[in-house]
Amino acid sequence: MKIKNSVLIFFAVILIAGFSLSGAFAATHLYVVNNLDNSVSIIETATNKVIGTINVGASPTGIAYNPTYKKAYVVNRGDNTVSIIDAASHFVTGTIAVGAYPWYVAVDPNVHTIDINQYVKDFPVMYFYVTSAIGNRIDVMISTLDGILTLPAGNIPLEVPPMIGVFNVTLDVANQKAYAVNCHNAVMDIIDLKTKKMIATVENMEKADGFVGVGIDTVLNKVYAVSDYIDVMPVVDANAKKVVTKIKVGSAPYNVTVDSVRHKAYVANRGSNTISVVNTMNDTVEATVKVGAEPVSTALADGKAYVTNCSGNSVSVIDTATNNVIDTIMLPGTKPYRGLCPWGIIAF
Repeated sequence: MKIKNSVLIFFAVILIAGFSLSGAFAATHLYVVNNLDNSVSIIETATNKVIGTINVGASPTGIAYNPTYKKAYVVNRGDNTVSIIDAASHFVTGTIAVGAYPWYVAVDPNVHTIDINQYVKDFPVMYFYVTSAIGNRIDVMISTLDGILTLPAGNIPLEVPPMIGVFNVTLDVANQKAYAVNCHNAVMDIIDLKTKKMIATVENMEKADGFVGVGIDTVLNKVYAVSDYIDVMPVVDANAKKVVTKIKVGSAPYNVTVDSVRHKAYVANRGSNTISVVNTMNDTVEATVKVGAEPVSTALADGKAYVTNCSGNSVSVIDTATNNVIDTIMLPGTKPYRGLCPWGIIAF
C-alpha cells in the first residue's frame, strides 16, 4: 500500500515500551545483537547453531520484534540509528535516525488504526519505541507493511516532562500504561499512553544512582526494576503505585524479563554471572542459575530462557522447568577478548 505525499499526523510520547513475555510460544530462530561486531547473529533453535550474520549499525545494543509484520528492530547507539531487519529473509530493509545514545527498543504487539491523512482512513499500524539516554527522549515509530513512518519526539507539544537519561521501559498494553526507569535517579515514572500524561512517580525505590532494567507481570500488576549498583530489586504494585517489597538478587543486576503466564521473573546478574529466577506470586527467589560471564539479556520461548553473556561471548540455554542450563551456544570471536559481546536477544 502506497502513501500519498501529504502531512503525516503522528504523536510522540516520552517513553520506551516493553512488554512481558511468555516462554510458552514456539520459536524457530534467535537474533543475538553483537555489540562489538556491529552485527546480529542468527541462531536456529532446533540445533542451537549460528547459521548466519547480519550487519547492522555501530555498537548495537537492544532489539525487539514485530510479530505482525515479521520485522526486527535493532538499536545502534554508536550512530544513533535503528536497523530494520526482515525476519523472513534476514536482510536489513531500512535504517532510521533516532535520538542521541539510544539503548533499547520494544514493540507494542497490538495493531492500531490511525487516520494519517485526509485520503487514507483507518491505516493499520504498530508502534515501536526507542530510548535516547543522552537526548532524554523516547522516539515513537510507526511500523507499517510498507515500512517505517516516524516523527521525532519533540515536534509536537508533549504532556510528559523529559527524564534524565531515560534508559528502559516496560509497557502494559492492556491497561495502556508505561513504567519508565532512567539511569540517573532512583524513581519510576508511570505514564498513561492514552492521554500521554505522567500520572505518578514512584519514589523510595532503593538507594541507587539509577535503574537500567524493568519488567512487569501484567496479570499480577507487579513491576520489577533493577539497578546494576545494588543487589536488591524493588517490587512496585502497579495499582497502588508504590514499592511493596524488595527482593535480594545477584550482583549488578542489569535486566529483568517477566513471564506473566508462569509468573516468573528472570534477572540477569551481570556481576555474579547468574540468573535469579523469581516467583512473582510470592516475590521470592526460587533458583539461582549459573550462566556465562556477564549476562545482560534474556529471551523466553519453548520453555527455555536464552541468556546472552557479554564477556562469555555465548548464549546460555536454560530449561525453565528444571532451572538447569542445558546448552551453551558459542558465538564467533577471538579469546581471551570479549569477542562479539552479545547483548540484546529475541526469539521468534
